[in-house]
Amino acid sequence: MLLEGKKALITGARKGIGRGIAVRFAQEGADVGIADIVDDAETQKTVDLIRAEGRSGELFVADVSTTSGIGSLYERHLEKFGRIDILVNNAIMPDQSAGFIDMTEAYWDRMIDLTLKGYFFMAQRAAQEMVKQGSGGRILSLSSVHGYRAWPNDTAYGICKAGLRRMVQSMSADLAGHGITSNCIAPGYIDNKIPEGDSLESPPMTMEQMPRLVAYVGSHRGGVPSDIAKMAVVLCSELGDYVNGETVLVDGGMIGAGTPEAIRSVTD
Repeated sequence: MLLEGKKALITGARKGIGRGIAVRFAQEGADVGIADIVDDAETQKTVDLIRAEGRSGELFVADVSTTSGIGSLYERHLEKFGRIDILVNNAIMPDQSAGFIDMTEAYWDRMIDLTLKGYFFMAQRAAQEMVKQGSGGRILSLSSVHGYRAWPNDTAYGICKAGLRRMVQSMSADLAGHGITSNCIAPGYIDNKIPEGDSLESPPMTMEQMPRLVAYVGSHRGGVPSDIAKMAVVLCSELGDYVNGETVLVDGGMIGAGTPEAIRSVTD
């Protein structure tokens, strides 16, 4: 197992990418704390799926857009697990679309607080604990293809996701010598909805189901949470020892193969 005995903390793990990473980490031997602002049957299902793999799982209800919420979260995680070896920043607002002209200050502040400031201070506290522990660690943040290219109505979201790419570069320099790596994954189109039944994820979207999108993805299918989870394991295990300050696109070739005009047309 690639993460045997590691203690991980994942934000925004109620469903989708966060849930997929949490379960895959458990399968690789990690105990996993999940943080989400929502406590419902779906959040509890993520915990149950972790425990079904024979690992310790715990839900911490938290608002990671504030430093007070972050402080409380870490206190509870450390009380339960005793340490932190891996942090995955994945929390996000449900509404990621707002036009530049009509965007309100409240929307801007919430997006920045949760998706950029929150990621920064979550990472800072993780690094402080990892330095204190003296055995290194992994800090992973979820960026996006929106950090590489603009779509209509994604200004605030795209700014945050681009900022994370720059953030991990500085972190890798400032944390040099401590054995801590800091990286991003930038997903492309990932089906993040709650699947039907007991499945962990829905099947990938096909050309027949969504031809205007999938036609511009080199892999000719939509992405699923396990696509991101597999890369998360690489970056958070010994396999990723020498990857630091980087953002890895996991988009099936969407950015590399699709022209800006073609990809933008998907939103028309």
